Amino acid sequence: MLRIILFDLDGTLVDTAPELADALNDTLSRLALPLAPEDRVRGWIGDGARVLLGRALADAGVPAAALDSTLASAWPGFALDYNQRCGTRSRVHDGALALLKRVRAEGLQTVVLTNKESGFAHRVLAAHDLAAEFDLIVAGDTLPIKKPHPGVVTHVLAALHAQVHEALLVGDAATDVRTARAAGIPVWLVRHGYPQSPLTGADAPDGFIEHFDQFNPQAACDRITVA
Repeated sequence: MLRIILFDLDGTLVDTAPELADALNDTLSRLALPLAPEDRVRGWIGDGARVLLGRALADAGVPAAALDSTLASAWPGFALDYNQRCGTRSRVHDGALALLKRVRAEGLQTVVLTNKESGFAHRVLAAHDLAAEFDLIVAGDTLPIKKPHPGVVTHVLAALHAQVHEALLVGDAATDVRTARAAGIPVWLVRHGYPQSPLTGADAPDGFIEHFDQFNPQAACDRITVA
């Protein structure tokens, strides 16, 4: 019986790409570097804001030999830029809030499992009044590890006193599939997210969510069990 649903944040529950692009471009502009188009930024999201900034700097032409030092010096300014941008142009995906309320009313526990740094994750959730819909938030800097390491799922299960067969991961990208496979839990992906690679072969999920309004998590898990 399903007890816990772990949700990825960026791309899965909330479309954060527009304001992430704004924050990146605030920083790039200050550094006199070429700006990043939003559609390109969408393909960089998924491994946390620091990695995102590194990808933007590399794309803007910062040489590999200077990337680490440039990233270190640019990070504090970007953190301020993103803090100011959080909640300004992001939006909760259609049906996401209704799904959260529905499954919680059914007695399920809900978790945010994101590689976004905790400060940013909490700001995004607060900006959209979503924080109260979760029993636990595990961010990219909550633990020494992050997705796709299975230890992030193990941490959630231990914290909520649950077993592997009682959990489901809902995400949008191959990182989520790899996390779930390594942890031994089922995984479904939304169609509206930020996949960074083709979701085929070993990266294929157990199913796709066309719209949150039509998604039945327990039935999804039962289908996998029967199969």
